[in-house]
Amino acid sequence: MDYSAFDLIPEPVFVVDKEHKVIFANKKAKEVYGRWEGTCYEISHGFLKPCYEYEGHPCPVKNMQDLGLEKSGVVHIHKTPEGERYFYVVASYDPKEDVYIEFHVDLFDLYESIKSYTQKPLSLFFEGPLVLFQWRKGKGWPVEFVSPNVERLLGYTMDYFTSGKISYAELVHPEDIERVAQEVQYHTENRSSSWTHQDYRLKRKDGKYIWVLDHTIPLLDSKGEIVGYYGYLMDITERHEKEELFHLLAETNPNAVLIYDFHNNKILYANANTAKLTGYSLEELLNLENPIELIHPDDRDKAIESVNKIKQGYKRPISYYMRILRKDGRLRYVKLTSIVTRYKGEDVSFITLNDITKEIRRERKYRKLATIDPLTKVYNRYVLFSTLEHLIEYAERYGETFSVIIFDIDNFKLLNDTYGHLAGDRVLREIAKEVKKIIRRSDIFGRYGGEEFLIILPKTKDPYPVAEKIRKAVESIDFEKGIRVTISLGGTVYRKGDTVDSIINRADEALYLAKQSGKNQTVIL
Repeated sequence: MDYSAFDLIPEPVFVVDKEHKVIFANKKAKEVYGRWEGTCYEISHGFLKPCYEYEGHPCPVKNMQDLGLEKSGVVHIHKTPEGERYFYVVASYDPKEDVYIEFHVDLFDLYESIKSYTQKPLSLFFEGPLVLFQWRKGKGWPVEFVSPNVERLLGYTMDYFTSGKISYAELVHPEDIERVAQEVQYHTENRSSSWTHQDYRLKRKDGKYIWVLDHTIPLLDSKGEIVGYYGYLMDITERHEKEELFHLLAETNPNAVLIYDFHNNKILYANANTAKLTGYSLEELLNLENPIELIHPDDRDKAIESVNKIKQGYKRPISYYMRILRKDGRLRYVKLTSIVTRYKGEDVSFITLNDITKEIRRERKYRKLATIDPLTKVYNRYVLFSTLEHLIEYAERYGETFSVIIFDIDNFKLLNDTYGHLAGDRVLREIAKEVKKIIRRSDIFGRYGGEEFLIILPKTKDPYPVAEKIRKAVESIDFEKGIRVTISLGGTVYRKGDTVDSIINRADEALYLAKQSGKNQTVIL
């Protein structure tokens, strides 16, 4: 496209692409800056990176991209062969050519023009969404100049401010005025070259409050003393309303909700339920040096893998289960769901944590009821048979052997008849406890039925030593009421071609022989 018509404009004009490279500079721009090859931030600032990466240097193009604006303007200090000068940079987007057009208005020249009323190039930027203010340093920040579009922003015409009918400080929300004053005082005392206020509220003529973004630059006299301030304001009420809606939805969400900056490993926002889930205060959560440490060590690799996946550009939702370590050391089980979204101009992870601890505990309880004998607290027949099926299959495939022991209590019916069934139950429980002390953690021990128990010994070729150790231990137990009992044991080793029934029948036959041979002994077949 031919941009030569911009040479007729008496202010510097740049045409830049999305990468900030200058593809055209008008005659005035070349005259002011002395060069025009490269990026706009290299030419006007001498920077090596985009200006928005430096504190106090907002970029109009970046503002348009992040906030969806048709136009945007900022105040910058630019380097020229004559020295540093203040410029009001206004940018607009040309969708047809996919470029941005920047107008650089020299604020020193503009200020002199306004004061003398010899020039009024206000139409360049006073029709846009940005309102330019010039305040005098003093109580209430008296307004010496304000752009005409202030009426659209606040409902007051220019003369309301310049005539002193209303002071700027009167419009600042009572909850914000002290903070704004402190920010002005701090930057004035520290002679900051520019600053952006934390968002604050201004009262319109109709009584409604709006949120504004305020970027301010100090105005210096010939001696370098601060005598006033330039600033531009933008209405960001819609953004705040969206944030307030988000906070309302997040705070009423029954789950933990947080916003995670995966680039810098920081929590940017957490709702009250996140604090409740983790045991940390909201302030502690936002100041965590490494939020990954909230996750159980065994689950951290899973989390780090998903973060790296997002960093590589993955945008779809991610969901997985993990454990959270509370501040008090207790564990909570959660289902994490994460999706990438935009928050304050940056890509972040929007995360919800659904606390499923009660469900996990309930499931474990039901699983225990389904697999544990309620009287002796050892495995039931279902687990014993399932384990045997698995071990037989494993033995057939890999040649790994195992052994089985069945034992029952000698003369148990006489014990029940003599001392009662409650005494018999206590004997069963005590024997189960004693056996669990002897066997390995890898061994499977369960109640086969009545007073019979079954032990499965993986990777064991001779069950006799274990059986004898158990027999002698039970024989030495001194039960209450002077009760003494003995047990008989039958054992066997897996043979190729065995089934669950065949190996149990063989162990049962060995138990029968032990009984027939006088009881209180072990027989292995």
